[in-house]
Amino acid sequence: MNEALRLFLIEDDDDIALLIRKSLERAGHQVTRCRNASDALIVVGQDSPDLIILDNGLPDMNGLDLLQTFAIEGILAPVLMVTQNEAAHMATRVLHAGALDYMVKDSNLAFLTELPKRVQESVTRHRLQHMNRLLQEALESARDGILITDLQGTIVHVNQALEAMTGYSRPELLGTNARLLKSSLHPPKIYQELWKTILARSSWQGELTNRRKDGSLIEVSLTVSPIVDALGKMTHFVGIQRDISERKHLERQLLQAQKMQSVGTLAGGVAHEFNNLLAGISGYASLGLREANATQTLRDYLQRIVDLSDRAAKLTRQLLTFARKPALTRQPLSIHNLVQSTAEFVSDSLQLEAVIDFQDQNPDGKCLMVEGDANQLQQALVNLTLNARDALKERKALEERESKGKTSDVSGPISEEKAASSPPASMMYRVRHAIVANDLPTFPQNVPPGDYVLVEVIDQGCGMTTDILSQAIDPFFTTKDVGQGTGLGLPMVFGIVQGHQGHLAITSTPGQGTCVGLYLPCLIGSLPRETLRAPFESGQILEPETSLGRHILVIDDEEAVLDIVRRFLEIAGHQVICASSGHDGLDWLSKSKEIDLVVLDLMMPREDSAITFQRIRQRRPDLPVLLCTGMPQAQPAPDLLKNGRVSIIRKPFRMNELWYAVSQAVAAGA
Repeated sequence: MNEALRLFLIEDDDDIALLIRKSLERAGHQVTRCRNASDALIVVGQDSPDLIILDNGLPDMNGLDLLQTFAIEGILAPVLMVTQNEAAHMATRVLHAGALDYMVKDSNLAFLTELPKRVQESVTRHRLQHMNRLLQEALESARDGILITDLQGTIVHVNQALEAMTGYSRPELLGTNARLLKSSLHPPKIYQELWKTILARSSWQGELTNRRKDGSLIEVSLTVSPIVDALGKMTHFVGIQRDISERKHLERQLLQAQKMQSVGTLAGGVAHEFNNLLAGISGYASLGLREANATQTLRDYLQRIVDLSDRAAKLTRQLLTFARKPALTRQPLSIHNLVQSTAEFVSDSLQLEAVIDFQDQNPDGKCLMVEGDANQLQQALVNLTLNARDALKERKALEERESKGKTSDVSGPISEEKAASSPPASMMYRVRHAIVANDLPTFPQNVPPGDYVLVEVIDQGCGMTTDILSQAIDPFFTTKDVGQGTGLGLPMVFGIVQGHQGHLAITSTPGQGTCVGLYLPCLIGSLPRETLRAPFESGQILEPETSLGRHILVIDDEEAVLDIVRRFLEIAGHQVICASSGHDGLDWLSKSKEIDLVVLDLMMPREDSAITFQRIRQRRPDLPVLLCTGMPQAQPAPDLLKNGRVSIIRKPFRMNELWYAVSQAVAAGA
């Protein structure tokens, strides 16, 4: 049984209209009729029927003109034209005007018999056309790339999203095999498994790396499914792919961040043990230097051991600083010392020599100071140094390629002379005092008037074009190869500088290099440079100050550290009690009332040193405590240091550093 349709008849002849109506109602359809075009426009404009049956010869407008009016008014209902004109050109004009079908109204009214069938066919054709158009629009509107292939993988249809995703135009894709999009990053087994799955009439889903027209890679999530016709025969395959490059990039960044967090946590534990070993190595070497009968050669060897231990300890502290990324801690900071230590760090870890240029200092002769977080500012400088290193490598590689290309045209002596005349590529840290009187136009921001310490990282690398420079601080923008850069280096520097109420200035010229300037607010009332030096210069062995010997309790789980501390303190005239655990130390504290100072290790694996500290305080509230740690920034120390008569010393330490720390701790407790 056919579907009951809502039909609208536009016919001015009452007799013909009655016959048409009865013919269609016998077929189960509902028919509404009007006599002229004007009424038809009102009715159809308010309610669209399943089909309009239109007589061409209306009193106020012919059917062709009414079809055009329907198009102008946006009336989309399908139309079946009925006319007395049997000419072939009339049928062509009617169909071009937008009608679905055309019937001739013959004199013996035989068309009435065929009319119900033609009505049903017209409605069905219209619905199929509408559905095809809707599906086509849906394919084109989809954000995912869609391609349809035959059973051999030849592409027969693609949508706009796939064109944009791959960089190929539709004509370039149609008729080619889908293997055009393959990259060489996957083994053949993956594609064999894909074909095996879809030929078995199942869907395959997975993640692939494809190649765009320009050769760049794109990571996609792909689903391939078979298309089966009404007879159950497999005719085509449809592939739907989504660009997941950004998601995979973020996943890799998260994984890297988690890895760094794990490395930092692991490094923290290792650093304590490593610094314990360094404390023993350096300590025994320092004791050997005090032996009167040691030869000069032996003394030289021992001094080298002490110096190398200091370098190892310094490198450990710097690596831990970057791995653990402690919270922002603002304090007066010498820019000279920061730049100097950064240059030493990159020299040791990156094998990159950097020139340091301290151009001037404050007008009053004091060292340039800022209020900031040394860890974050050093991180910013290291990020800029890494960029400079890569730019220098890129320039060197370019010059080598150009040199090879000219080998056949330029003789050896001339080439060597030309190479010698060109300055070697290098990088520099430059520090100077900068007073900005008016707004200074720079990229990415103007520098407002103010008193600044300017730190510049300058390289003679490949430089940046204007287009690249304009995107330099955009997160995730990078010109490096996939896997070689995150695109977060300069944005991170920008954030750190802004967090210090400073300003970033970048200038770059292709082929000449880049200069990145950090304008940091100058700290007023800076300390003279000489007061910023460490209490003890490297390599000095001082004798202990003359003082009354003290009774000192040393609590540390490392036997070598206990022995070294005991020997150092006994040389200074103190009496030392050693305990290898907090429990043993508390027992000694209960037995002896003469203890003047406790030296407590902050990291003992089998117990909580903070609890030991609290128990010491409960038993002897006024007893001074010197905390000893192998961590550059021990977690419990900030809270413990808030207590009175508490100080800290970090492993590995020199003999005179321990004497000085003990002297200060005892004096504070007096």
